[in-house]
Amino acid sequence: MQASTPTLARRYAYKLLANVASVPVYLVMEAILPRALGPQMYGNYSFATNLFQQLSGFLDMGTSTCFYNALSRRQGEGGLIAFYVRVGLLVLCISLAAAALMLVPPVGNLLMPDVPGWLAPLAAVWAFLTWWGRVLRSTNDALGETVPSELVRTALSLVAVLALGTLFWCDALTVHSLFAQQYVMLGSTALGYWFVTRSAWRRRFGAPVPLSLEAHARRAYTREFFDYSHPLFVQALLSFAMLSMERWLLQWFDGSAEQGFFALSQKVSMACFLFVSAMTPLIMRELSIAWGRRDAAAMGRLINRFAPLLYVVAAYFSCFTLVEGAALVRIFGGEEFAAAIVPVQIMALYPLHQAYGQLAGSVFHATGRTRILRNMAAAECVYGLATAWLLLAPADLYGFHLGATGLACKTVFVQMLTVNLYLWLASRFVPLHFWRNLAHQIWSLAALLALAWACREVSLLAGLGGAESIPRFFLSGILYTCCVALFAAVLPAFLGLSRQEVRELIIRFRRRKG
Repeated sequence: MQASTPTLARRYAYKLLANVASVPVYLVMEAILPRALGPQMYGNYSFATNLFQQLSGFLDMGTSTCFYNALSRRQGEGGLIAFYVRVGLLVLCISLAAAALMLVPPVGNLLMPDVPGWLAPLAAVWAFLTWWGRVLRSTNDALGETVPSELVRTALSLVAVLALGTLFWCDALTVHSLFAQQYVMLGSTALGYWFVTRSAWRRRFGAPVPLSLEAHARRAYTREFFDYSHPLFVQALLSFAMLSMERWLLQWFDGSAEQGFFALSQKVSMACFLFVSAMTPLIMRELSIAWGRRDAAAMGRLINRFAPLLYVVAAYFSCFTLVEGAALVRIFGGEEFAAAIVPVQIMALYPLHQAYGQLAGSVFHATGRTRILRNMAAAECVYGLATAWLLLAPADLYGFHLGATGLACKTVFVQMLTVNLYLWLASRFVPLHFWRNLAHQIWSLAALLALAWACREVSLLAGLGGAESIPRFFLSGILYTCCVALFAAVLPAFLGLSRQEVRELIIRFRRRKG
């Protein structure tokens, strides 16, 4: 197995490479789309795609995680793939039916206020292709085929950014041409992932991936997935309701422009998470395998080792984004998006707890404790929607009417609270250090914010322009990176490592180099 399956470090390296290649796609898209579409159409595009993305997540109901965990443990079981292809077709049919319903004026006007109805079917296909691509990518991760899978993603990401840039410079980038470009990119990526899966299966088992499924096998898989996922139905429904409702409230109370400002802040925060997201699926796979051996201690060691490191990597980008919010908005959105500066600065903190949240959640998924996830989703729905209403509603409806800024505050605060509750609950049955991890979250964030602010002030004294100056922005980034690297070298606990672990890593590196 060691010879045929690359090591965790090598698979992470290739995932990181693919995410680095994806950074230009995100940066170019977020520098081009707001300028090409304008705040209102950009807000319409974001609202429609988010709505159907949440619908795909609801229809998933945790089945993709069940599929990933099961395939990680039973890699030679082709019936799992055949069964989940049928699940994907069901998700597609329901998504298209919902999009058709949106074309009925009373329904569309209620659920997509002030958004053109013709965006619904376009957004439905986009959301399905995005979700299905993630499923195929996780299939390759479960089979240990991360390296070729990420090479496919890297190549197609670079082609996609060239195509988008060409459309913009030819003045041909509209919402219709944008969807066409996205369909080609997402469809090609999904097809590339499938070729990797098919090739790996044929190489290992000497036969094509079985897509036929006998009736008794279909019934057995249905029972397995139902037993795993039916407690998650309530969680999926509540998550879908809450995430859709908060964007709907912003659209209803403030319109498409504020929706566009929040969308820009959300996309910038996603760019901060790219480097961390490369590692989380791989650790989730290791957690699933460890639980398959009933090794709770190994699960605790994985989280204690990697969660603080991933948090610091996310915080490195988040703190710089928060401090340099004005310059980033100028780069990405231009003058029309000046009102998005504060939402961007607040949402910069959103990626901090995504890694912790995914790892803590994967503990419940791997161990089958999905009822805890359901109960937590119910609680989050109550305090999350209450917070959203308080911050978004106008004064005559007992709210503060803060628009995109309010939704950004709600998103960051609720996630911070929920993730730490997940982490505390996970620590009840997996030996991980909750209080040490919580303290690390606070002091490492404070240190990075102080370094980012100090580097910004030094760069302002260099005479390269004001807060929105691009040369000054890059100088601040270079200074900040050097300071963070020096700080991590002096204080390894900043990365969640002890000095002994650092010495062992250095010895291992020297041996490998030798």
